[in-house]
Amino acid sequence: MASNYTVEAPIGMNDLASRLIRLQNELEQAKDKQNADKLTQLVRKVETGEMSIAFCGHFSAGKSTMINTLLGRELLPSNPIPTSANVVKIRSGEPAARAYTRHHGVVSFDPTTEIDQLKKYAVDGDTVDWVEIQYPDLFMGDQGSLLDTPGIDSTDAAHKIATESALHLADVVIYMMDYNHVQAEENFNFTKTLKDRGKPVYLVINMIDKHVDFELDFDSYKESVEESFATWNIQPDGIFYTSLAEPDHPENQYEEFRAKLKELFTQSEQYIQESVTYSAQYLIEEHVRFVSRQNEEARQALEAKLEALGTELGAEEAQTTQAKLNALTTEIEQLNEQLTNARSSMEKELQTLLENARLTYYSTNEAAEKYLESRKPNFKVGLLFSGKKTEEERTARMQNLLSDFSEKVASNLEWHYKDLLSKLPEQFGVRDEAYHAAVHAIKIEVTPEFLASQVKEGAVSSEYVLNYCKDISNGIKVEYRRTGLHFIEQVTKRLSEQLGDQLESLRAQADKLRNAASVYAQLEELKSQEHTLMNQLRAILLSGQ
Repeated sequence: MASNYTVEAPIGMNDLASRLIRLQNELEQAKDKQNADKLTQLVRKVETGEMSIAFCGHFSAGKSTMINTLLGRELLPSNPIPTSANVVKIRSGEPAARAYTRHHGVVSFDPTTEIDQLKKYAVDGDTVDWVEIQYPDLFMGDQGSLLDTPGIDSTDAAHKIATESALHLADVVIYMMDYNHVQAEENFNFTKTLKDRGKPVYLVINMIDKHVDFELDFDSYKESVEESFATWNIQPDGIFYTSLAEPDHPENQYEEFRAKLKELFTQSEQYIQESVTYSAQYLIEEHVRFVSRQNEEARQALEAKLEALGTELGAEEAQTTQAKLNALTTEIEQLNEQLTNARSSMEKELQTLLENARLTYYSTNEAAEKYLESRKPNFKVGLLFSGKKTEEERTARMQNLLSDFSEKVASNLEWHYKDLLSKLPEQFGVRDEAYHAAVHAIKIEVTPEFLASQVKEGAVSSEYVLNYCKDISNGIKVEYRRTGLHFIEQVTKRLSEQLGDQLESLRAQADKLRNAASVYAQLEELKSQEHTLMNQLRAILLSGQ
């Protein structure tokens, strides 16, 4: 079974130690003392080069007896030392026994004469983290150690913590099982966890002298054991069947097992580098969980906001919320665009009408020419009583132009103009009788003052007459345009009011969705930060970045 972790090509113990120190500093800066301390242990392990093999299993699996047999000495009692955190470490060295306590430091004993005192101290004394026993000329060599852990079936929480601490530093795990309890689900769960964390795991099926051959031949029994672990997708690094009560049992693999242990210790550097790298990756995950717990208050506050908004938590809901927000935003934009387009469309129709309206004809040009001529300073009619006749002529010429131009405006512009303005609201479903009445009441008069205001005093020429006619045409159209834009503004306002309730409802929904989307984004940002942290720390460990 493949591990969840990876190991880069061998990098050297010094380089590995420096990477671990960098990780330790990162965790200390993040106030994660527990995992930083465990990284310190890994650094020390790399620097000392000590390889540890941990023995795990149930209380009844015979771990201590197996270790004593392997060592050829009764260094462990037949029952585990009854400390509150009972991990026993055995290594080569001058005879010594030490209890590492939480509050009184290290207490030393003579292993040859004071083992009973050590046991008594562990029962009556302060809390003990672990016990270390040294004895010369053990098969592990000077840089090897064996760890005897509490039974995994212990209900004592301190025992579970102790076992976890031992596994943290173990380079190889020996998992021992009683012949009759191999199929226990706890065995599968425990070994799967170890393999997932990258630990080499060797299974020892002990007490095979309990096997009754006529019930099931031993080969079939071994096959059933292997199939059971394979069903859980567990591939142990090796399986040994042993009996300490009957050394001559034909299926006993004790000697092969002991030889495997000696072989493992000869490859210590490889195992240390791999196990430390795997353990450090596990600590990185633990640290990210530590950071996640720190973010929990912020996360819960955000989740409470979602609940207040009536929105559920989850990636699918986040995507749905964003999709709904996008759809509403598009709908709001379309309604706003409809208002803008409505105004633009009406203004364009008005402009087209005004541009196409012809207000001056030949008769208008003739009347304009005579009117302009009458405005010359030297214009005079008759000899006697010329002043009065001249003014009468001027008035007559102005009235003639006024009548002609007014008639052209009324027939060629005013009717079409009112018709257009009347129909504009209908295009957008707006109905307003007062508006229609106001349109039909429009009265834009052509006055003498208007005609006079368009005159540019000077010589009367055919070209100027044409320009003057253009000016009066454009001038009156300006008035019609100004009035028309006022009515278009009214239509736009009514259309806006008509769409207002719909827009208000959509905007309220969009605001709610926008708030929810913001919360989802913040939650995703927390997750992203944790993911980024994981990648950054793994990069330090695996590639020194």
